[in-house]
Amino acid sequence: MRKTVLGVLMALAAVFAMAPPADAAHMQTAAATVPTEAPDTVTSGPRPAVAGKNEGDVSIKRAFSTWATNVNVRHNNASLTTCGMSPSTANCPNIRGQVNPGASFEVWCQKIGSQTVGGNPYWVYIITPNFDGWMASYYIDYPDNVLPDTRSC
Repeated sequence: MRKTVLGVLMALAAVFAMAPPADAAHMQTAAATVPTEAPDTVTSGPRPAVAGKNEGDVSIKRAFSTWATNVNVRHNNASLTTCGMSPSTANCPNIRGQVNPGASFEVWCQKIGSQTVGGNPYWVYIITPNFDGWMASYYIDYPDNVLPDTRSC
């Protein structure tokens, strides 16, 4: 039960973080609702740009899952640009977390990376309640390389 409540609070915190505050008082109220023991989910750097969409747009968010276990979600702590411009295991050496079948996540955008995995050249930028980063699209439980209703990065 505690994990469910914490997950809901983290999701709400993410929504508040994406929406611009109306004024300083609104920001203080929103910050006060997040428990102090909640883990820090703020990531370094912005999400990849999506043509024609803003950070708060929910129309581009799709929920997916993986067919494989312990799929690495990657980033490059030293160079966000290197990883974001051409995702691969070499360009995104830092592992932020792992996803497993049954755990859904949002796919922010997709692009062809510099490494093909399992015959699929696409990489996706995913968002979970605890971390975000790049993952080879090959591991997503979907029959095609290109995901539907998912913008290009």
